[in-house]
Amino acid sequence: MSPWDTNRQLRRSLIKTPPLRLPGQSVDERISILQDKFTDLLILPSCLVVLGILEWWHWWTAIPPSPWVFTIVALISIIYVWKKGAPLVAMVKNLRLGRDGERSVGQMLEPLREKGYRVFHDIPGDGFNIDHAIVGPAGVFTIETKARSKPERSCPKIVYDGNTVRIGNGLPFDEPLNQARAQARWLANLLNDGRTATCTVHPFVVFPAWYVERIPRPRTAYSLTLLC
Repeated sequence: MSPWDTNRQLRRSLIKTPPLRLPGQSVDERISILQDKFTDLLILPSCLVVLGILEWWHWWTAIPPSPWVFTIVALISIIYVWKKGAPLVAMVKNLRLGRDGERSVGQMLEPLREKGYRVFHDIPGDGFNIDHAIVGPAGVFTIETKARSKPERSCPKIVYDGNTVRIGNGLPFDEPLNQARAQARWLANLLNDGRTATCTVHPFVVFPAWYVERIPRPRTAYSLTLLC
């Protein structure tokens, strides 16, 4: 039998284990979904614009036209798409920023492989994902990446006091820290399921390219790292 036989049974993939996920893969998937939604919104106004052009052409060639109806409908559809599409464009922009941040951190983690660490990216959970996880001689760590835009001419800083973070002169908040802790607990439960020995997972939060100032407070197991 030829090795290139097209029998269905022979064409089944022999790869049983799926490949590891890439940094920011979940964000890429969300970007693709939003882009598809935005493209769907463009279909109706595009068709109506074409019809409006045709009607104007009929009018220009002395063929009895009725362009105003299609023109008005096309304008209404354009306004509708603009209102619906503008938030999608903003969401895609933010997602791309987050994806680029995850990929930047992922590239910085790759050299750890040479030191005996295993590096995993974009681990899917139940309604969330862990950006990066590291397993090695020093233990198990999760990394939550928070990419944020900042002014080009200034270098605002992030202040971390052990319990909350604050951007510049803004109000303190703790959502990234709580998110990282919850992800670490989830991964620890997953790794410890059915095992007698317990595994501790240490969570980290990373703000790529930001200066982070640490205010001395009682040391906790949850910390914030600095990437400039």
